Amino acid sequence: MKLDLHIHSCVSPCGALEMSPAAIAGAAVAAGLDGIALTDHNTALNTPACAEACRRVGLSFLAGLEVCTAEELHVLCLFDTVEVALAFGAEVYAQLPQVTNRPDKMGDQVYVDVDEHILGTVDLYLGTGCAWPLTEVCHKVHERGGLFIPSHVNRLHSSLLSQLGMIPDLPYDALEVTPGYAEAGFPESVWRRYPRIMASDAHHLRDIGRRFVEVDVVSCDVGSLRAALAATRAE
Repeated sequence: MKLDLHIHSCVSPCGALEMSPAAIAGAAVAAGLDGIALTDHNTALNTPACAEACRRVGLSFLAGLEVCTAEELHVLCLFDTVEVALAFGAEVYAQLPQVTNRPDKMGDQVYVDVDEHILGTVDLYLGTGCAWPLTEVCHKVHERGGLFIPSHVNRLHSSLLSQLGMIPDLPYDALEVTPGYAEAGFPESVWRRYPRIMASDAHHLRDIGRRFVEVDVVSCDVGSLRAALAATRAE
């Protein structure tokens, strides 16, 4: 399966308003993807609409969010069901600082239904770090049966490299890397320790499927992906 596991919608303050769940699903089909994950910053409020939009066009779907940890680094948290993602997202939201979003300065934070009707806006700014450190987010995601994948680990901001200068030895299900990761300063022995994926980190429709991962699975679910990713580490 050809999967893009890092996509933002219109509820992320940095996501374009064109990024409705229905539009995302259509762009994913046009890009030749078999499945996607929706991973908005610190919220899963658009996962119900995205799950339905994907069902309508025959795409596999994982419900997720991209959590910003206390260290201000980003991690993908992916779950099999919308219900688990929503509950986890509510817990993350409760750990955010009380910074009110200002759409004119910080960006819109709109959640919608599958037919693009606005259901509401998010009050707190979603671009801040929550109170949970990396280790706690890892534990909480695995406790709920999810996949834990640090985002764009070799990027020069909001990443393991930029915030910690190292890859702590934690039970990651994979590391999301961007092109040129082998030259990022970590020795090959570190990279070989974990499975690696690429994803688009799309904030605009044109970017969906720009980068992706191909995984030898017949079902896009957490268990199948975890086993397939672990197998790539052993190669």
